[in-house]
Amino acid sequence: MFKQPLLGLLIVMSLGVLSACSSTPYSPVAAQVPPVDVTAFAPKVESFVVLLDTSGSMKEVDDGRPKIQTAQDLVASFNSAVPAADFQAGLVIFGRGAGTCWGYGAADTLYGLAPYDQAGFASALGSIECAASTTPIVDAVGNASGLLTDQEGPVAVIIVSDFVWSDPDGVKAAVADLKAAHGSSVCLHTVKVGYDTTGDALISSLNDAAGCDSAVAASDIASGTAMSAYVADTLMAPLQYEKHTVSATTLFDFDKAILKEQGKAELQSLGAKIRSQGLSVADIDVIGHTDNIGTEAYNKDLSLRRAEAVRDYLVSEGVNADIIDVMGMGMSEPVASNDTEAGRAENRRVEVHVGTARLLD
Repeated sequence: MFKQPLLGLLIVMSLGVLSACSSTPYSPVAAQVPPVDVTAFAPKVESFVVLLDTSGSMKEVDDGRPKIQTAQDLVASFNSAVPAADFQAGLVIFGRGAGTCWGYGAADTLYGLAPYDQAGFASALGSIECAASTTPIVDAVGNASGLLTDQEGPVAVIIVSDFVWSDPDGVKAAVADLKAAHGSSVCLHTVKVGYDTTGDALISSLNDAAGCDSAVAASDIASGTAMSAYVADTLMAPLQYEKHTVSATTLFDFDKAILKEQGKAELQSLGAKIRSQGLSVADIDVIGHTDNIGTEAYNKDLSLRRAEAVRDYLVSEGVNADIIDVMGMGMSEPVASNDTEAGRAENRRVEVHVGTARLLD
């Protein structure tokens, strides 16, 4: 007499299991994000890890769509804005959503820590099947700390969530442990999805207003322009250029393009000055100039050869050749009159424009 009801219950349960196992991953849609101008910015962190909330509260509808879809779109936009640089990257989800939508929440690493690859990161993000279960943010922070074990440089940890969490004290302790393990070079950035105010006090307590942490709402960085600015602020630092002018008399014999020992010592001194300021050199422009003695073509060639000699020396000292551009301006940009010997000597020069970005301490 109980066979038919029992059979019906089994059918319903089976359909539920099949439905959960056959979830179709949402395909995140990135905003049209203007690229970060890499001629104006340089990386200030070596690594970044995104912690994405895929717990049950993220499937709730806010602003007409599930919060998890808003979050995935946001991370997709972030990914599209990250410039091609030597970042190490990671993506960790916490809740369910990777492989199964059943069971207790777990923290799963979907990407990294590995050299940043935009397509690979996008693929990992697109593999998320659902948002379900509990919110193991403590485990996610622990995963991030483990991923960063061998990282010595500055790090950005970005939490994207609605911050509806049941263990605020545990989260605070986990973040404190993360910062204790990796020092002041860890910057925590929170991105709140949705309008639930439950976690606002927690967000405030996690962020160190005096340090490099930040807190924004997803709606604040939803546009492409805003996201580009957010990535530039979170991962990059603006380049600051300083012009160093070295007399060609110091660097070279007259009408020559071979560095003298005195010239090498001058360039070594310049490099030491930059390093002592704790600056990361991201771009160097070496520009040669001459006086007006000789033809325009000859002087342009001489100035270029001198700029190349300075570049080659800097490369021999360990500077990345990829960040150095050379130009020969010949006699076209005098800084003094060519009517006097003193003026001509001043015009014979090499300018080294050093673009630097200060790394996080």
